[in-house]
Amino acid sequence: MRQWWVVPGPDGGESELRTVDVPEPGPNEVLVDIKAAAINRGELIGRPALASSNPKARPILSGIEFAGRVAALGIEVTEWSVGDRVMGRGSGCHAEATVVDQAALMAMPDGMSFEEAAAIPNVFVTAHDAIVTAAALQPGESVLITAGSSGVGTAAIQIAQHLGARHILATTRSPEKADALHRLGATDVIDTTDPQWLENARERSGGVDVVIDQVGGDLFAPSLETMSITGRYVSVGRNGGAKATIDLDLVARHRLTLIGVTFRTRSAVEALACSTRFVEDLLPALGEGALRPVLDRVFPLDQLPEAHDYMRSDQQLGKIVLVP
Repeated sequence: MRQWWVVPGPDGGESELRTVDVPEPGPNEVLVDIKAAAINRGELIGRPALASSNPKARPILSGIEFAGRVAALGIEVTEWSVGDRVMGRGSGCHAEATVVDQAALMAMPDGMSFEEAAAIPNVFVTAHDAIVTAAALQPGESVLITAGSSGVGTAAIQIAQHLGARHILATTRSPEKADALHRLGATDVIDTTDPQWLENARERSGGVDVVIDQVGGDLFAPSLETMSITGRYVSVGRNGGAKATIDLDLVARHRLTLIGVTFRTRSAVEALACSTRFVEDLLPALGEGALRPVLDRVFPLDQLPEAHDYMRSDQQLGKIVLVP
């Protein structure tokens, strides 16, 4: 089968399409015939560390989410049957097949395409973990979601609305995306290229209770300034940079809670628990159409580099997906 890897290169990790053997599922594992797999911004952010000058750099599998059909079962698998339509988070998903623990699989909502389903697992689990588990957003509260047009952003806007948020402010650097963000549930769209964006956010929200931040960098400090007393800031991503300045007096005066979330330091058990909580809380809403994946564009599997170039252009709204 075909499978993408990230291999060390002179300027960092480079995509390499290999032909490999179809993997065999272990006792508690399931082999999935992948019909669609999404790409994610994190795949690009970590590439500089895979420069060939780094003696610790090693090839790694590409892709962390998929949708497809169950093709084979391990001898101890009891929850799934061959032919089931499934989606999930895993490894080596930019491929024609992957093997995952049976507990990592989620049933695809009826009537949903594989391309749409592939746009769900990573961003909806991540957004649910940030908004529900980490921030404990309550009905009637207000939330600021940075990078609103991203995969996690489009999921977070919908989840916040579904949970009854009073104000949902979504940031963007592309004002032309405002109408689409409003349709997803944003009550206000904040253009962060506007020098007055912080004042606009304060005026429209009266102070936000929760910040779901995927940008960091220079956006971190002003995001804190939008917050009300006892607000909760959740750092989901650092696409704008991992370093920022912080006003500790502001944190103390507003009694803010700063929360960091990532899957990189979670055990397999902890990561599976995040998926389980998402399934229990929100999978029915996806099945009913109250929440929906936002699919921007589909590329053939062998065009992963072109798909990454499109992601770098920041033109997309929602998810970019590969199909074999």
